[in-house]
Amino acid sequence: MKNYSVLFFFLLFFFFSIKVSAKNYDGHNFICADEIGPILEFPIPKFQDNNDKKDIIFKLFKKENRNQYIKKSGSIQKKSSPIDNTYFHYEINYISDVKEAKNEKFGFYPPTMGMFQIQGTQFIDLACWQLGS
Repeated sequence: MKNYSVLFFFLLFFFFSIKVSAKNYDGHNFICADEIGPILEFPIPKFQDNNDKKDIIFKLFKKENRNQYIKKSGSIQKKSSPIDNTYFHYEINYISDVKEAKNEKFGFYPPTMGMFQIQGTQFIDLACWQLGS
């Protein structure tokens, strides 16, 4: 019985000593689409620190013709939970209309989930995937 308790102690110690870290998506390009076609293509820059913010240029595809796009500039922020840094998500903020200064945002939850909000409407769920290798 003593051997089982020693074995249990070592297994418990081993289990709690395993370091868990999130997969790093920094430096990759992603595209997100709905059931019709692509909506957004964006790069994730390399971040030095968590909760860091960087400026990016991304492609926003036209609703009428998904082969055409507009290049937009915005900022991307890498975020994590304050109590758990084993998962990161990204938030992109940009101004959709310079005249009216409408702030829009897009949330990317790697590896495959995107949530896109158009002019204050409800969020649209998107499927996302990494471009290239």
